[in-house]
Amino acid sequence: MEIGVILPGVASGLDVRVAARHAEQAGLDGVWLGDHLATGAPTLDITVGLATAAAVTERVTIGASVFVPAIRPVAWAAKQVASLQYVSGGRLVLGVGSGGGEEQWAAAGVPYKQRGRRTDTALELLPRLLAGEAVRLADEPGRPVVTLAPAVPVPPIWVGNASRPRSGARPASATAGSPR
Repeated sequence: MEIGVILPGVASGLDVRVAARHAEQAGLDGVWLGDHLATGAPTLDITVGLATAAAVTERVTIGASVFVPAIRPVAWAAKQVASLQYVSGGRLVLGVGSGGGEEQWAAAGVPYKQRGRRTDTALELLPRLLAGEAVRLADEPGRPVVTLAPAVPVPPIWVGNASRPRSGARPASATAGSPR
């Protein structure tokens, strides 16, 4: 069994660096952060928070619980994931969801009713973009073929709100890797 902890939010008054170091020193297996845009309370950007945790730890898994790629352009989401995988030394595990209330999607300028389709597209394209493949951004008509280089090791990507597979969970792609 592996045990991790959700990192504290801004409003808690706890320092994310101190919390991440403490979790690692306590022998926990991972530190996690959620992806929120407009919740009505102060929150850290998931990529900044996880990059901070990665910078002050050496061993623990850095986990997104969950990352919402569909709320961003898919190439931007891939760049954020690739950057986190790089700065964490390959310790990123990416939970993917399509959650958040309508207000978060409106704040991002993305229609709430398109979240399912956009999530499916992200799950199809993210592993390919992360592997350095040339990809046509199907969810954005008229956009050119995009490649991200240099390619970085692709993190495990799990669908839903779980860091590890469980009944009904599946890897997003065979190229997405497997859990550690």
